[in-house]
Amino acid sequence: MSPQRSLHERQAHWAELARLWARLGPPLRPSQEDAASYIAAMACRADASVAPRALILGVTVEICRLPWPRGTHLLALDHTEAMIHGVWPGERSATICGDWLAMPLTAACRDVVCCDGGVAALPYPSGTSRLATSLQHVLVPGGVCALRLYVPPRKREPVSAVLEQLLAGRIASLNLLKLRLGMALQADPRCGVELRHIWNVLHDAAPDVAGLAVRAGWSLDHLSAIDAYRDNPVRYYFPTVEEVLAAFAASAPTLTLQQLRWPSYALGECCPTLILRKSTSPRNAAPGFPDS
Repeated sequence: MSPQRSLHERQAHWAELARLWARLGPPLRPSQEDAASYIAAMACRADASVAPRALILGVTVEICRLPWPRGTHLLALDHTEAMIHGVWPGERSATICGDWLAMPLTAACRDVVCCDGGVAALPYPSGTSRLATSLQHVLVPGGVCALRLYVPPRKREPVSAVLEQLLAGRIASLNLLKLRLGMALQADPRCGVELRHIWNVLHDAAPDVAGLAVRAGWSLDHLSAIDAYRDNPVRYYFPTVEEVLAAFAASAPTLTLQQLRWPSYALGECCPTLILRKSTSPRNAAPGFPDS
């Protein structure tokens, strides 16, 4: 596939996501627990008494509306104008359309960087490694980044088990189904899973959409959001926490793990938040797991 075609497909996907944004909910959007993790990240800065220069990767509404300290300079960086115009709730002047992996920002210009679920949209390990390098570049010494991940469960679910629970009405929402089915279908994080593959498996298991909505206990409008995956070749990637940290260790050795926070909501085991801080010294240990 040509780079131009791949870019066009990704842009089309995010334009459709912007249209459907209001239908998304946790864990595809941050919950109150996740918001608390981003607030905790602010306190992990080397100098938490100063109002931060904050960067959001993406246009996540819930992060924009955090109780940022007075005097915070907030900036959002998203790679599609459709998401910026369709989702961002703040001033347009506080956004930049650009690439997370080659940020149009100067070195050491941000005190806090937050990204909600965006690692899953990047090829693993190349995209994860390049993101780590970009974060290391834009963060000041003592600055922090908070990344909510989508990681596979410790014990991989069989696809058949996910579909059985769906048809029995034991999956609460399409938001949960998308992640569970995508992770069950992923054979290797380096390959990820195509969104159209998720749609095809679901359609093959339950081609009667109205009947599936009844069996699942959802409204037809809620279920119809899955049509954004139909014929969609975009891939999502679900590396483990350990694999993400290994990529960061290799590409951004000055970033060290401060906290690893696991939410308590349904599928919380697959949605941890990493809080990493950039060292104030030129040499540093590789990222690892803190004692607590």
